[in-house]
Amino acid sequence: MKLIQIYKYTRGLACLQSHLECLISSPGSGSFRSNTQGYIITEIPSLSQDAMTVLQQIELIRNLDLKPDIIINIKCPDFDLCQRISGQRQHSTTGYLYTRDQWDPEVIGNRRKKKRDTHKEGKGEEELEEEEEQEEEEAIIAEMQMVAEILQHLVQRPEDYLENIEHVVKLYKEIILHVLEEVMAEHNSRFLIELDGNKPPEELFMTVMDRLKYLNLRRAAILTKLQSAEEEMNETIENDELFRTLASYKLIAPRYRWQRSRWGQTCPVSLKEGNIYQGLPDFSASFLGKMYCMSSEETFKKFLLNPRPYLLPPMPAPPCKVFIFGPQSSGKTTLSNLLAEHYKGKVIDYAKFVQPRFDKALETLIKNTIAEATEVAIKTVKERLLVELEARKQALRELEAAYEMKKYGIFPSDKSIEEVQSSIDEDVFTHESRRESSLEENEEAKMKSDEGETSKTSMFKRSAQDISQDLKLESKKEDSIEEVTADHPEVISIMKETMKTTKDMNFEQPYEKHAEILAEVLDEVIEENKNRFPGAPKYGGWILDNCPAVKELWTVLVEKGITPDLVICLSNTENNGKYLLNRLYLENKPDIDSKIYERLLDELQRKKKEEEATRKAKEEALRIEEENQRLLEAMNAKAKEVEETEPEAEEEFEADETDVPEGSEAHEMAEETGALLPEESEATEVPEREPESVSETTEETTVVTEIPKESKDDLETKLSETVVLPEFPEDAYPDVPEMDPIKEKIKSFSYIWKYLEMAIVESFVQVLNLEIADKTPEQLLQKVVETMEKPFQYAGWELNIDDYDEETEDYQAEAEVDEDLEEEEEEEEENEERIKEKKRHLGDTKHFCPVVLKENFILQPGNTDEAAKYREKIYYFSSPEAKEKFLEHPQEYVAHTEPLKFEEFLQEKLMLKTEKKIGPEFEEDAEEEQLIKQELEELAIQANVTIEKEITKKLPSEVQFTEEEEAIRLNIMENEPLPPEILEAILSEWWFKEPICSTGFILDGFPRYPEEVQFLGEHGFFPDAAVFIQVDDQDVSDRLLPPQIEKWKLKQKKKFERKKLIKEMKAKIKDDMISKRRAELIAEKEKKKKGEVVREDEEISEEEPEEDDDDIDNILEDEFPKDEEVMSEEEEEQEVDALERLRGELGDKFEADISNLQIIQEEFEKCLIPVIFINGARKLHIVQYMLNKRLKPLVENRASIFEKCYPVSLHLAQKMLSFTYTYISTFGYWDPVKLSEGEITKPIENSENAVYPVIHRQYIYFLSSKQTKEKFMKNPIKYIRQPKPKPTVPIRIAIVGPPRSGKTTVAHKFSSEYGLKRLSIGEALRYILTNQPNTELALMLNWHLHKGMVAPDELAIKALEISLMESICNTAGVVIDGYPVTGYQMSLLEARSIIPMAIFELDVPSKEIFRRLLLEKKKEQSLPYPLHNSTQIIAVKNSKYHKNIVEIKQYYQEQHQNWYVIDGFHSKWWVWNEVSKHVQMVNEYVQIYLEKIKAGKAACIDKLCITPQELNSRLGEFGQFCPVSLAESYELVDCSVTESLEFAAEFRGHYYKMSSQEKLNKFLENPELYVPPLAPHPLPSADMIPKRLTLSELKKRFPKCAELQGYCPVTYQDGKQRYEALVPGNIKYALEYRDRIYICESSEKLQKFLRLPLKYWNQKLPHKLPPLKEPIFLTSLPLPGYLEQGIATSLIKAMNAAGCLKPKFPFLSIKRSALLYVAFHLKAFNPKGSEYTRKKYKKKMEQFMERCELITYLGAKMTRKYKEPQFRAIDFDHKLQTFLSLRNIDPVNE
Repeated sequence: MKLIQIYKYTRGLACLQSHLECLISSPGSGSFRSNTQGYIITEIPSLSQDAMTVLQQIELIRNLDLKPDIIINIKCPDFDLCQRISGQRQHSTTGYLYTRDQWDPEVIGNRRKKKRDTHKEGKGEEELEEEEEQEEEEAIIAEMQMVAEILQHLVQRPEDYLENIEHVVKLYKEIILHVLEEVMAEHNSRFLIELDGNKPPEELFMTVMDRLKYLNLRRAAILTKLQSAEEEMNETIENDELFRTLASYKLIAPRYRWQRSRWGQTCPVSLKEGNIYQGLPDFSASFLGKMYCMSSEETFKKFLLNPRPYLLPPMPAPPCKVFIFGPQSSGKTTLSNLLAEHYKGKVIDYAKFVQPRFDKALETLIKNTIAEATEVAIKTVKERLLVELEARKQALRELEAAYEMKKYGIFPSDKSIEEVQSSIDEDVFTHESRRESSLEENEEAKMKSDEGETSKTSMFKRSAQDISQDLKLESKKEDSIEEVTADHPEVISIMKETMKTTKDMNFEQPYEKHAEILAEVLDEVIEENKNRFPGAPKYGGWILDNCPAVKELWTVLVEKGITPDLVICLSNTENNGKYLLNRLYLENKPDIDSKIYERLLDELQRKKKEEEATRKAKEEALRIEEENQRLLEAMNAKAKEVEETEPEAEEEFEADETDVPEGSEAHEMAEETGALLPEESEATEVPEREPESVSETTEETTVVTEIPKESKDDLETKLSETVVLPEFPEDAYPDVPEMDPIKEKIKSFSYIWKYLEMAIVESFVQVLNLEIADKTPEQLLQKVVETMEKPFQYAGWELNIDDYDEETEDYQAEAEVDEDLEEEEEEEEENEERIKEKKRHLGDTKHFCPVVLKENFILQPGNTDEAAKYREKIYYFSSPEAKEKFLEHPQEYVAHTEPLKFEEFLQEKLMLKTEKKIGPEFEEDAEEEQLIKQELEELAIQANVTIEKEITKKLPSEVQFTEEEEAIRLNIMENEPLPPEILEAILSEWWFKEPICSTGFILDGFPRYPEEVQFLGEHGFFPDAAVFIQVDDQDVSDRLLPPQIEKWKLKQKKKFERKKLIKEMKAKIKDDMISKRRAELIAEKEKKKKGEVVREDEEISEEEPEEDDDDIDNILEDEFPKDEEVMSEEEEEQEVDALERLRGELGDKFEADISNLQIIQEEFEKCLIPVIFINGARKLHIVQYMLNKRLKPLVENRASIFEKCYPVSLHLAQKMLSFTYTYISTFGYWDPVKLSEGEITKPIENSENAVYPVIHRQYIYFLSSKQTKEKFMKNPIKYIRQPKPKPTVPIRIAIVGPPRSGKTTVAHKFSSEYGLKRLSIGEALRYILTNQPNTELALMLNWHLHKGMVAPDELAIKALEISLMESICNTAGVVIDGYPVTGYQMSLLEARSIIPMAIFELDVPSKEIFRRLLLEKKKEQSLPYPLHNSTQIIAVKNSKYHKNIVEIKQYYQEQHQNWYVIDGFHSKWWVWNEVSKHVQMVNEYVQIYLEKIKAGKAACIDKLCITPQELNSRLGEFGQFCPVSLAESYELVDCSVTESLEFAAEFRGHYYKMSSQEKLNKFLENPELYVPPLAPHPLPSADMIPKRLTLSELKKRFPKCAELQGYCPVTYQDGKQRYEALVPGNIKYALEYRDRIYICESSEKLQKFLRLPLKYWNQKLPHKLPPLKEPIFLTSLPLPGYLEQGIATSLIKAMNAAGCLKPKFPFLSIKRSALLYVAFHLKAFNPKGSEYTRKKYKKKMEQFMERCELITYLGAKMTRKYKEPQFRAIDFDHKLQTFLSLRNIDPVNE
C-alpha cells in the first residue's frame, strides 16, 4: 500500500529526490518494505524549492513506478491552523515541541474542569469518594508543577509567529494548493481520503484505518520471531518437539498454532543457495502462519529483510547434488541421465571429466619432473667436464714444463713424465669414450690402452720438437668444452634411472588432486546450469557418475566440502544377485559362451581320448591273447605232425586255418575302428591344446596316425555337434566357472562399498541403497525423486499423547475465554471428549476415511481412535491399514433434458448416406425380403403376372463410406469397438462444447465395452456417476418378448401372404405347363392314329376315348406330380416354438450383457467413478423417484461435502489477519450469502450490526447475521464460487419532503439496516459545537446563536461538510435528512460538490400531513404556548416547502437526474421498500460502472449525477450523434433532443450517446468498433450536418427559397420519385443542409432527412407538377364527410380502446359503460380541447377504469366462505366499500 499525506502547512524537503528515487522509482532495486509492504510519503510537495520546484515535486510523484494508491488530504481552516501553530513552544534544552494544551495553564484548567463536569454527570447523584478526589487533586498538583517547570524553558520559534504562519499559508494557497487539487482530481475518488485537521491524531488514524478496511486492501505480511533473546533452546532437540515448542510461542489463539512448512527444519535461505543446512531454534520466525528455521544469524537477517525470494516456487526443491555408485551394468548411467533430465541438471562422468584431467595433470607432472631432472643432469655434466678440463690443462702445463727442462738439459725422471703422459692419455680416452655406446666404450678402452703403452715406449723416441708441437695443439683443442644437451651420452645415462622412476610416478597426495579437479568441474557445471530453470538454486544441478569407490577419496572430498546431498548405491541382493548376473551374462554372452564351448569341447575330447585309450588297451590285450593262443595251437600242431602220417599236409591245413581267423579278426578290428573313429572329434587337436596328452603310448600314436586325412574334418565337426551349452531360465544365468570373474568383481565392489558406506554415514550424508531387481529405470528414478523430495514435503503423524495434551489445553483455554453463556450451557450437557472431537480441525475429507475415498470412492466414516495429523489437520481412518497407507504417502489422499442415446447417434451419422438403419437385426429382415422379392419377380416373369411394387426408396447399389463411417458401420454390424480417435471426436462434443457442456447430459447406453471405460479414464472423460438399472431376466423377457412376438406375427403374416402368392403363381405356371403338355400328347396321339392302317372293323368301343384320356392323365400325373412334398419341406414355425426361441435368445443376450456390465462396473470402480444401482424391476414412477433421490445429494451437496468452516470471534479474526496467519477473502467484508441473494449494499460493522467471522480453508469470511452464517457453513462452495463483489462507493442520499412526511423514519431505517449515518443540519451544528468548540466555525456559530439568530446557510454547509468527513460517512454512507429546502442551500451544496447520488421526495398531501399531526398531538400533552409542531408552524413550513421544492426539483432533474418522487401517502413499510429499491438500483449502476471502467470497458453513465456541463466537456469525437448508427448505416442520429443519459456510455474517458437500448448494448459489447481508430466513418464537418430550422430561423433566411419548390424530399424519394409522391412540405418541419432549405411533410420525414441527408438532398422535380390545392373548410362538407374528416380517427381509437378494455361499471349496463368510456376517451384525447379539459377528463377516465376493475378484483378475491379481516387482502375492505358506494352514482356528474 502506498500513501501520500498532504498537509496544508509543511516545512522542509530533506533529501527528497535521492530518497524517492532510491526507495520507490525502481521496484527491482528498491527495498523490501517499499516494494512489498508499501511506503508513506509526507510533507510533499514542500514550499522549500532549493532542491526541486513544486512542479518538479508533483511530476516526480506522478512519474513514480510505484504510484501512490491512496492520497490523504488533511483539511484545516486557516484560523484554526494559525492558532494551533502559533500556540506551539519549543523547549530550549531538549528541542521538544509542546502544543498549547500541554503548556498553557488556562487551557489545562479548562480541560480538567470539563472532564470533572462530565464525570459528575456520568455519576449522577452519587458523590465522589474522598480517595478519588484526593487522587485527582494530587494529579492536578503534579501536572501543574511539571508545567511550571517546563514553562520557564519554553520559547517561541520565529516560524511560529502568527504573521509568519499567515504568510506561509498564503504562499501555500498561491503556489501549491491549485496544483494539488489537480492531482487529487486526477486520482480515483474512491482512494482519496479527506480528513478534518481539527480532530486529534488518534481519531484521524482510526478514520484512515476504517477507510482502508472498507477498501478491502490486504495487509502486508509480517514476520514474527519465534524465539526471544532471553530464552535458550537446546540445539539437539528433536524435530517434532522443536516444532511443538515453536508452534506455541506467541500463540495466536487456542487451537490456532503456528503451522509447519514444507521446509521443515531446513534453512530456506541456504536451500535457495543450493545447500541443505538444518535450521537452529534460535533463528526461527513465522511468516504467513508457517514456521521457518534459519541456519545462522546472517541467513536469519536475510530472511527477515525479505523472505519472499526464498519461499516462492519452485522452492522448496532439492539442489540435486548426487553421487551414484554401483557395480558394472547396474544402471548407474541410465539413472544419472534420468535424474539430470528430471531436475534439468548435468551428469558428470568421472571417467570423462575428472580422470582425463587427472591423467593430463600427471603427464604434465612427469614432463616437468623429467625436464627438471634433465636440467640437473646437464648442469652436473657441465661441471664435471669443466673440472676435467682444468685437470688436463694443469697436466699439459706440467708436461710442457718437463719437456722444456729436458730441452735445456734438465732430465726429469722417466716415471714422472710417464705419469703425466698417462694422465693426459687417460683424459683423452675418457673424453672420447663418452661419445660412443657402452659396447664400443670397452673396445676403445682396450685399443687406447694399447696405444697408451705404445706411446710410453715411443715417447722418448720422438724428438722433443714433435712432442712440444703436439702439446701446443692439444692445449688449443681443450681450451673450451663441447656443448652439453639432453642428447649428451652422460645426460642420457644419468636420465635412465630418472626415466625408470617416472614410469611409476604419481602425486604425493593423488586424492587431493582428484578433489581439486572435481571442484573445478563442479564450478563449471554450476556456472553452466545456473539458469537451468526459473528459480533454480544457485549451487547444485549435478549428478556424479562412475566415481571411484575409494574411502580415502571420500575423506578428501569431505574435507574439501564437496559432499552430495544424497549418495545412491545400486545393488542386487535378491537371489544372490541373479538379476545383475543375468544382465552381465547377456551383455558378455558371446565371450562367455565361447569360453564355455571351448571348455566343454576340451572335456569331451579328453573323455574321448580316455575312452580310446581304454579301447586300444583292451584290443592290444585281446591281440596278445590271440597270438598266444595261436602259438599254443602251432606248438600243438607240431606235436601232432610226429604222430600223423602226413605232417606237411596237416601243417598246410593248419596254416590255412590260422590265416582265416587272422583275416577275420583284422576285418572285425577295422570295422570297429571305422565305427569308433567318427565319434571322436578332436583327436588331432589334443596335442595342440593339451601338451600333457603328448605322452601317449607308441601304439596309440600309431593308431591316431592311421586315421585317414579326409576324415579328420568330419570327425571334428561331428564332435562339436555333440557339445551342447548348459540350459538355464531366461531370467537367470548359467552357473559355470566362466561366471566366476564377474561374481568376483561384484563381490569385490560389495566389500569396498561396505567400508565406503560407513565413511559416508559418518559424514552425515544420506545413503540410499536401491535394489535393481525387477525394477525399471523409471521406477528407480521415482524412488530417488521421492527420497530427495521427502524432506520438503508435509509429513503426517499418528495422534500421540502430546497432541491430546495440546487439545486439552486448547479446550481449557477456550472454556476460559468463551463469552457466550448459552453455548457454555449446551457444552456442559455433552461429553467433554465429544466436544473436543467437534472442535477439532478436520482435514479435506472431513470425518470420512480419505484412503477408502481415494481408493474405492466410498464415503466411509472413519474411526476416531484411528486418527492422524497432517498439515495441522486431523484425519480419521477406517482401519489401521488405511492409516498406515496415509502416513506413508499422505499427499496422495488429500484434496440435457433427454438422454443422449449413443447407438442412435451413430445410426444418425450413417443414415445420411444409407437412408435406413443398419445392423444385424435390420440386415436379416432386409436380406430375407430381398430373396423373397427376387423369387417373386422370377415367378411373375414365368407366369406373365405383374406385381404391385411397394413404394420404397431403393438403396444405392454401393455406398461409399469414409473411414469414420466405416468404423461406425463395423461397430454396429460386427460389434467391433470404435477407434479412440472417433470416440474422442464424439465424446469431446459432449464434454467440452456448448451448450451440453454447461447444461449437462445423460448418456444412454454408453459405455458398452470395457475398452470404452478405459478410454474414458485415459482421456479424462469422467462422468459424475454411472447408473446401473438392475433387472432380472424375467423382467427383461416380460418387457421385450411381447413386442418381439408381435413383430414375429407380423413377419409370419407377411411370409404367409407371400407364400400364398408364390403357391398361386406356381399353380398357375403348372396348369399352363399341363395344358400345354396335354395338347402335345393329344397331337402326338392324333398323329399316330393317322399313320396306322385303317382296319376293316373300325368299330371302336366307347371306352377307348376314355382309356386314351386316362393314359394322358397318367402321363401328366407322372410328369407333374402333386407338390405336397414341397409344401411340407419347410415346416412352419409355431408360435410356441417362436416364443421359446425368442425367450432363449433374450436369455442368452441378457447373460452376455450382465457379464459385460460386470466388467464395465469393475472398470468404473477402477476409474473411481461412483456407481449407482437402481432397481429397475419396479414401476416407472418408483424408479424415477429412486433415481432422483440418489442423484439429488450428488448434485446439490457434492461441492461442499468435504468442506468445514470454523466460526471465530471478531477479535480473533482481526488478530489472525494482522499476523497474516489467515487471509481475508476476495469478498473482503462483504457477506457472500447476501451478495448471492442480490444484496449490493456492503454491511458495516457497528454496535447494531454485528459481524460473524468464519474461517474456511485459509480465508476469513465475514457474515452479517447468524442466519447467513449458518447458510454459509452448510455450503461454502456455493457462495465462494460467485463473482467477487463489485467496487463500491459510500451511499449518499438525501430525503426531502414536507413536515411529517416520514423523512426521519426512513433515514433511521437506513441507519439501522445498512449502517448509514443519519445526518441533519441540526446534528451537524451540534457536532461542531460539542466536539470542536474552540474552532473558528464553532465560535462563529455561537456568535449567531447567542444573539438569537438562525445559523447562516454558509456556516451550516461548512458544518455539514466537516460532518461528512467522518469515517462512517465515507465507508457506509450518509442519509441527509431534510436538506436542502431552499434554492440558496442547493447552490451552496453544488459549490461544495456535495451531490447526493439520489434525492427522494416524499410526496404527501397536506390533508395527510395535518392528520398525522393531529394523531401525534393526541399522544402528547397539550400546552398553552405554541410548539415547533404546532399546526401554525407546520402550515408555514409546509407552504414554504412547496414554494421552494419546485425549483430544487427542477434543478436536480435537469442537472443530475437524481430526483425520485415517492408517494408518501402509503405506509412506512411501503415507503421504505420503494426507497430501498431505488437506492439498490442506483448503487448497482454505480458498482457496474466502477467495475467496467476499472477493467477498461465501456460503461453506462446513467444514474451517476453527471451534469450537462460535464457531459458536454467530455463528449467524444461524435458529439451528440450516435456512433453505432453512424458506423453501421451511416445515419446521423442526433441524440441531443433527449436530455436523459439512459443510453449514454463512457469509454476511454469520453462520453458517447446512443439512440436506443439496442445501440447501447452493441456499444457496450464492442466499443472499439465504434470509436476511432476502428470506426468506419468519421463525423462530418459542421457545415455538412443538416440543421433543423424554427419558424423564426426560416423567416430570417428570406428571400432564400426552399428546394424542390417546397415539396417534401423524403416523400418524393421514398415514393420512388413518382408523380403521386410529390407532397408539399410543412414549414414547421424545415431544415437547412449544404446552405439549402428543405421542407418536409412531417416530423417523421424530417428525422429521416436529418439521419440520411445524402439520400434525400440532391433531387430534381419532374416537369409536370400537381396543381396547387386550395383549402376546403370543414364546415362546408356534408355531415358524413364532416364526421369522417373530423372525428373518425378519434372515434376509431376510442372504440378500439373500449374493445380492448371491455369496461363494466358497477351497477351500470355494459352498453351504458361502453358509451361512457367512449365519451371520456373522446374528451380526454380531443386535440382541439384545452389542456385543462384534457387533464380533467383523463383523470375521470382513469377513475372510471379503476372502478370498472373493482368487479374483476372482487370476483377474484371474494370467496363463498366468510374470512376474518386478518385473513383478507390488505385493500379488500376498502375496495368493497368503494364498490358498494357506487350504487346510484352518476360517473359523469359526481
